[in-house]
This record gives sequence, structure tokens and C-alpha cells, in this order.
Amino acid sequence: MKFLYTSTGDKYPPDKHLLDGLKENGHEVFGLIKKTRETEKYSEFLRRFKQETREYDAIFVGYALPLLVPILRLFSRKKIIFNAVSSQYEANIVSRGIARPYSLKASKSWIIDFISFHFSSYVLLESNAQIDFVRKLFFVPKKKLIRSWMGIDENVFFFDPAIKKNTEFTVLFRGRFLPESGILTVIETAKLLEDKSIRFLIIGHGFLYKEVGALKEKLSPKNATFISHTLSPKEIREYMLSSHISLGQLANHPRLSRTLPCKLFESLALKLPYLTGRNAGVLELLKEDETCLAVNPGDANDLAKKILFLKEHPEILQKIEENGYALYKKKLTSKILAEDVAKKIL
Repeated sequence: MKFLYTSTGDKYPPDKHLLDGLKENGHEVFGLIKKTRETEKYSEFLRRFKQETREYDAIFVGYALPLLVPILRLFSRKKIIFNAVSSQYEANIVSRGIARPYSLKASKSWIIDFISFHFSSYVLLESNAQIDFVRKLFFVPKKKLIRSWMGIDENVFFFDPAIKKNTEFTVLFRGRFLPESGILTVIETAKLLEDKSIRFLIIGHGFLYKEVGALKEKLSPKNATFISHTLSPKEIREYMLSSHISLGQLANHPRLSRTLPCKLFESLALKLPYLTGRNAGVLELLKEDETCLAVNPGDANDLAKKILFLKEHPEILQKIEENGYALYKKKLTSKILAEDVAKKIL
């Protein structure tokens, strides 16, 4: 099959594994990729789309391009597969809380989602719970909603036994400081374990930076290192590989019943034990005490106890990392994920 794939390049990871995986499965993929400013994004895509002369069987619309779906639908009757992952409404209203439900901003996000979902032939979403959420909130027929795990950029995130673990037991939190991330719980946990020879490496920035800064100043955990500047992919991989535990999303937040973060898949591919809150979205894929470790969401005391226990029981960490890596190789490589999507849409 021949696919035209529109995306913003390396800015967002959810498209990379599909672009690579479709090619690995023998499909021809023409990447219509353009890194542009937000105001120019859609007009530039449309201009390049109208100039495209190659034959293709279907169009993939990449993550974070919802308005491109109705635009392309005006000019093509081909199948359009929208790699939505989740919804604009969930990201803006449920996660970031930039406006109240039923407000003008919330209505705008809902309308964008409604149009992009209904004008798509198929919509790729991150979990079955996300499918149910989208189906009910936006009145989308279930037959056009497909669960598609996120995947990774395999050129960046791969296991390398040559990179050794840090001498001091290291717990890594990496990601944007969003309400569902649990970053405030992580800082509280670091303080609780300040005298236990456990190091916390916190790599991230974003929405809750003021709250993070205030809590960091208040508690001043001596065992926590913060990195807020942009790192290269190689640096990120090496920081992850040299850590002993990768922390997932740890807040008590409604979005976590549906979402799975990129770092989950990256951790599995790096044979890095993944410790998460007991979130329904994650537990669709992972099994507690088999392919992941879990704690009560938003509970710093529970998280501290679990980390201390794991430091004292390295054999458990080894079991989790081996099982997680086996799951990745069996179900989550780019080739396997893209093949599954191609079968469902064809």
C-alpha cells in the first residue's frame, strides 16, 4: 500500500514509530513533513498537499494536526487516518485546566475534536478507555476508533548494556510538569528519602513550573537534582539507562484512567523498571508486579516505601525490567504496531 503521511517531524513522538513501522512492513510512505510556526502550519500543509502528484491509497494525519483533517477532506476522498492519541478537549480542559467545562474555550476545543473525529475515516487512540471517552463525549461510531499503542523512536531509545547504572541508587522522573504527572508528589517523596542514599534526578519543565519552584524552595531536598534545559536524545537515553527506576505519572487525576505517557514505552525499550501510579490507562497494557511496579496515586509515603523496598530488593527490579523488555519486543516495536494499524484500516 501507498500512504501519504502528514506530520510536524520530530516535534511529537507519536508519529515516528508509524512512519518507520509502515516502511518496515513494505508499504510506501510519502512523508509530507513540515516544521512551521503555528500560524503557518495548516496553510503550508494545504499548499504542499495540492502540489503532491504521487499516487497513494490513504492519508495519515499526524498527531496535533486536528484541523488538517477537515481541510484535507475537502480535497480528497481517500481514507484519512488521524493519529489523534487523545483529544484537544482532554489536553486543554481536563489536563491543563485552561478553562472551565462549558466555557467558550472549552466549547472551541470540543468543536475542533468533534469535526476532526467525524471527518476522519479512522481515529487512532491510546487506550480502550480513551476510545470509550471519545465515543461518548463526541458521539463517534466505535467502528472508526482504533486503539494504537504509542511506540517509540527506535533510533534513539534502544537498550545498551555498555552504559552502566549509577553507583548511587537513582530514581528518574522525566516529563512535562503537568497536573497529572505527579511531579509535586515526587519532590515530597525525595524529601522523605533524603537520608536513605537514594538520588532523584528530575528532568522536565512546563505547566506547573511555579508550583514546582515553590515546593522545591520550601522542602529543599538535598538528594534531588533538577535539569530544566533541553537535552539531546542521546543525553536523555544515557540518563535513563544509568538510572535504576523510571517514574511514571503519579498524581490522583481523572485523565490517568485513559492516558499512557511516552516515557512508559521508552522505559520498556531500555529495560528500565517502570514505577507508576495505579492508573487504569497504564494497566490496560502493563501488569502490576509483572511488567511494572505501582503505588497509590498522589501518595508520597507509599511511593517512598516502594522505592526503599526496591532498593533493598534488586532481584525484583531485575524481574520487572526483563518482563517489560520482553513485552516491548513482543508487542510494541514499530514494525508490530504499524502492522496492526495497517491491518485494521485495510
